[in-house]
Amino acid sequence: MLSLRARLSTLSVLLLLAGCHKAGPRVVRDSEGRSFEATCPAQGPCRFEQKSGPLRVEKPAQTLMLGSRLVGICDVKEGEGPQYPFDCRPLNCNSDPDCPPLHGMKDGQCLNHHCADPAEAVGVQDSIMLCLSGTGLGRETQAQVDRYAMALNCGNPCKIPAPCPQP
Repeated sequence: MLSLRARLSTLSVLLLLAGCHKAGPRVVRDSEGRSFEATCPAQGPCRFEQKSGPLRVEKPAQTLMLGSRLVGICDVKEGEGPQYPFDCRPLNCNSDPDCPPLHGMKDGQCLNHHCADPAEAVGVQDSIMLCLSGTGLGRETQAQVDRYAMALNCGNPCKIPAPCPQP
């Protein structure tokens, strides 16, 4: 039987090795059909390079939105963080390696075809991203404004409106 020190040392080596794999590029996709090459270093935020799909000229960079159940990719100005959930769309996935790693893990988590943080509750920002998914970028069209208003009224606890994709 291994001592506690030996088990902790083995665990540290395994975590270090797992961290080595997460820095390399992986392709992530959002609900608007865009694809991005994501490089996620062990320390610091993921960096994204858009590979396909529409680009918002006024917000050409991307960053992640975290803090509730879904992981979203947000269009931002270079060097800025996400400001509004309506600038973000959920990341879609088929398996865990399709998602950016969170909490020091090798891969993210794919739940119901969305990259997610299962430790977090569904919140208003999830409702907004889901209700706007598939409608294009931003919140400029009347359909987007209507879906945004519907998303804001998800209640407490938040229940995603029925017409929207579910988490």
